[in-house]
Amino acid sequence: MSTIPLPPSSTTTAGQTARAFRGLRLRLAHNVIQGVLSGSRLRLSMVVICTTIFWAGLFFLFFGGFQFLEMYGALSGDFVEYIFSLFFLSLLVMLFFSTGIILYSGLFQRKEAAFLMTMPAAADRVFAYKFFESIAISSWAFILLGSPLMAAYGISVAVHWSFYVVFLAFLFAFVLIPGSVGAVAAVLVARFFPRRQKTVLAMLGGLVILGAISLVSQLLRTPGDTFSSDWLDSLLGRISFCQNALLPSRWMSKGLVETAKGNWPQGMFYLAVIAGHAGVLYLLAAVVARDLYRTAYSRVQGERTTKRRVGGYGLDNLFHKVFGFLARPIRLLILKDLRTFRRDPAQWSQFLIFFGLLALYFVSIRRIGYDTQKPYWRNLISFLNIGVTALILSTFTSRFIFPLMSLEGRNFWVLGLLPLSRSSILWGKFVFSTGISLVSTEVLIVLGDLMLRMPPTMILLHMGMVLILCLGLSGISVGLGARLPNLKEDDPSRIAAGFGGTLNLLVSLVFIFLIVSSLALPCHLYFLGQDEFGSGSFTLNESQFHFWLGVAIAGSLVVGAVGTLLPLRIGIKAFRRMEF
Repeated sequence: MSTIPLPPSSTTTAGQTARAFRGLRLRLAHNVIQGVLSGSRLRLSMVVICTTIFWAGLFFLFFGGFQFLEMYGALSGDFVEYIFSLFFLSLLVMLFFSTGIILYSGLFQRKEAAFLMTMPAAADRVFAYKFFESIAISSWAFILLGSPLMAAYGISVAVHWSFYVVFLAFLFAFVLIPGSVGAVAAVLVARFFPRRQKTVLAMLGGLVILGAISLVSQLLRTPGDTFSSDWLDSLLGRISFCQNALLPSRWMSKGLVETAKGNWPQGMFYLAVIAGHAGVLYLLAAVVARDLYRTAYSRVQGERTTKRRVGGYGLDNLFHKVFGFLARPIRLLILKDLRTFRRDPAQWSQFLIFFGLLALYFVSIRRIGYDTQKPYWRNLISFLNIGVTALILSTFTSRFIFPLMSLEGRNFWVLGLLPLSRSSILWGKFVFSTGISLVSTEVLIVLGDLMLRMPPTMILLHMGMVLILCLGLSGISVGLGARLPNLKEDDPSRIAAGFGGTLNLLVSLVFIFLIVSSLALPCHLYFLGQDEFGSGSFTLNESQFHFWLGVAIAGSLVVGAVGTLLPLRIGIKAFRRMEF
């Protein structure tokens, strides 16, 4: 029997409700911190080490970029301000989507929301509690990206230590602006489109993707020699839209740059502008939630339907014909995962964004002029392309493939009815992951090599590398996902962010490094000898190159087989013994 939400009690004041939610938030934070500290030290150490390495890598990357700009005298001009505006505008869009999606899930889909709706608390108080929780979850990436950028910039221009304190104030005020707008969008979508959430998300995501593609294509066509005065003027003209005086990203960049220069009155003015707009937008979000949240919640719960949706049967029939050599139960299992992937905008949208931008870059290689470089540089760029593609693929497998077995845990009684062994279920996940990975990455690498005008033998070598990488990354994610499942969590992002997902990403990075470096080293030394400046260094002639390349291929095959089969074997053993 469903519980009818109770209106706020007249004996419960707004202050008491606020104190109750504040105490609940502090207690939950205390329990999370205590659970982390009392848990596995290995897990905590790995998270701290990986975060530190990632932060340090970003810091040195940004610091090197600022040093490079200083060589051209662009660090003291408007160029950095334009770059900051574009950076914060990108984060503004990402925070809008991430906060809106997380808040929508927390307000309308979580069991906690149903419980809170029965409490004698006003709707805006429930909204405020979930809003700040969503802000904390969605803004951690902003802090992780923004703090090394500001630290590198501060060291480059020798700012006073107070600059970093002011940056934190800018940070906390800035994240409230896209968060509040995303919150308003989440409530309005639930109120007026209770059955079209994914459609609205797909349309907004499509517009962002088209805008990003248009921007990247314009930047790649910037005329003039790199870092010449004409090139800089043209580039700044193409990104001048981010300097619009009405954009919060403009206020953020202008305020930080003025503060770094020591112009504190101007910097504090922009901080006040950001804080004022953040307060007004949060107030607007609270008013919208007060008036529409309960109605929106009722519509979302009431509009759920069991009506069967048709469509996609042509793709399913094509799949059955192409993979007819597999047993029908395994084909049905893989088809289930394909349908889940196809129907989840969170998966295919991120997949299209990452690999779509890569495809756009590969198509534009000739416009950049990489294909006219010497063989040494074209070989170096081709291996860098493989490395970047593999890193993006490892992120995809860690985020979406690793949690598959954990998500199947609660519904395993359905899979247990199939005439399949548990090992066959894992092999089905492996085939699904390898198939998606192989099609996308092979097309990209071949496209990039053709744009670079690489010889056919190198194209075949790169295709073999990508095959090994796809098999290994899929085997690692599926095997470790079965060995380290999290059956208590139904959110794939939290599963991927846990100990198992962190370990999976770390092992994937080691695997990528071993495969790419083992094959890139002999090619690098050989093509280095073909260039003028490499004549006096340690290089390989043609016969030596063939020998060491053969050794590297044999070694990569061994590493690939171990990286693919060993995690799967470990996962199959653990999966067979697992009790659900």
